[in-house]
Amino acid sequence: MKARESFLWGCIGGVAPEALRFFKVISTGAPLPSLNWTLYSIVLAVYVVLAGAVTIAFSPDSPWKGIWVGASLPAIFAILTQAAPAMPK
Repeated sequence: MKARESFLWGCIGGVAPEALRFFKVISTGAPLPSLNWTLYSIVLAVYVVLAGAVTIAFSPDSPWKGIWVGASLPAIFAILTQAAPAMPK
């Protein structure tokens, strides 16, 4: 895939978990959480662009893999930021 296609599929994958989370809240009939919607929208936009950029770095060979990389961005960051375990004494 070209870089532009990878970026777009990664952005779709980045926004998918949040869309599903809101769909789940709405489908149960619960009220939407009271958030600072302006700040939330800005952070979500940065996150989606970052998901697209990370997807370009992974260079997926299909749209489904691009969506998967974008959606698994939190797990990728969690793995990369974990501290190395201490050596046994």
